[in-house]
Amino acid sequence: MEVVVIGAGYAGAIATNRLLASLTEAERRHLRVRVINPRADFVERIRLHQLAAGSRESVTLPLADVLHEAAELIVGSAKMINPDDREVTVATADGEMMLHYDHMIYALGSVAAAPVPGARENAFLLADVDDAERAAAAINGCDRGQQVVVVGGGLTGVEAASEIAERHSDVNVMLVSAGPVLGFMRPAARRSILRSLCRLGVRVEAGVAVSAIEGGQIKLADGREIDFDVCLMAASFAVPDLAKVSGLAVDDAGRLRVDEYLRALDAPRVVAAGDAMAAPDVVGRHLRMGCASALPLGAHAAGTVLAAIRGQEPTRVSVGYVVQCISLGRRRGYIQAVRADDSPRPFHLGGRPAAMVKETICAMVLDAPRNERTKPGSYTSPKGPRVAA
Repeated sequence: MEVVVIGAGYAGAIATNRLLASLTEAERRHLRVRVINPRADFVERIRLHQLAAGSRESVTLPLADVLHEAAELIVGSAKMINPDDREVTVATADGEMMLHYDHMIYALGSVAAAPVPGARENAFLLADVDDAERAAAAINGCDRGQQVVVVGGGLTGVEAASEIAERHSDVNVMLVSAGPVLGFMRPAARRSILRSLCRLGVRVEAGVAVSAIEGGQIKLADGREIDFDVCLMAASFAVPDLAKVSGLAVDDAGRLRVDEYLRALDAPRVVAAGDAMAAPDVVGRHLRMGCASALPLGAHAAGTVLAAIRGQEPTRVSVGYVVQCISLGRRRGYIQAVRADDSPRPFHLGGRPAAMVKETICAMVLDAPRNERTKPGSYTSPKGPRVAA
């Protein structure tokens, strides 16, 4: 029996490891798991802002150090899924190959988006590891007083601006946001984080969209222009178009549509997890992109596939949250306690204690898939909000 896992990020890695470690010896003799990933490295995407700022030299480690020893890694990119014949076309450095699958785990994740004209040509896309490395070199080469602009007022943009300002106190850092910075957070949290940005010397330009990025200039929708020496784009994410080009059911963003068990609506042998899938509202209305969703979804996807292999009924997915956490450089952070549906609770933590908690969480995020190699089920997550039966 063949299981193909597309993607070896947080969701794909934990799904692969839990599946393989959960098999009996008899099952393992008759099952092969092959993992398709564009690179032979695991990327800690939650640390890309550190890489760009130069406070971390690398955010990658060999996939061989993360995946179960029985997983077969194929370095390449999936180009087309044929659900009728249960085949996937993979482009590798040696040419195209066709893989058969009995079950598939679709865990492509998300990629850096460039929603502003000129962003890809004139800015560094922070969600891309290669661009983050190039950004680090560019920022490190800045002279005193030169300007680094981060576009995007979400979590990634705030973390990047904070990290750069703390690491490079001799450059000017500006954060540009189309709406309020961290507009989804409660007002008291936003005020606290904005004060931290101010202490770090980050100038904030909020409430105006960027219409274009040209050589050395950001064009704002109100007609103003902002000069920059280095520009980082941290505004949004997109998903690969593999499901769409394969003719599978997708939502408006191109995410693979699945049922409450994570099975593709029109191809039930394809089970999805992570940023590139869209679950029905009854179980997924509250889900956010990121590792806090990818890990429990990947673990559940493994369970759904394992149930299919054993002829058992799968269980409905249930993903809940505990905190939202933000790093504000290496010395400060902000932790917001949340309910299972990601709505805020009264409790929060700031300053150095919050930075320590955030770093602990980042380490646990990497430990989760690695521990599953030998201890399936060692990773647990809170249940989601109550839903109708």
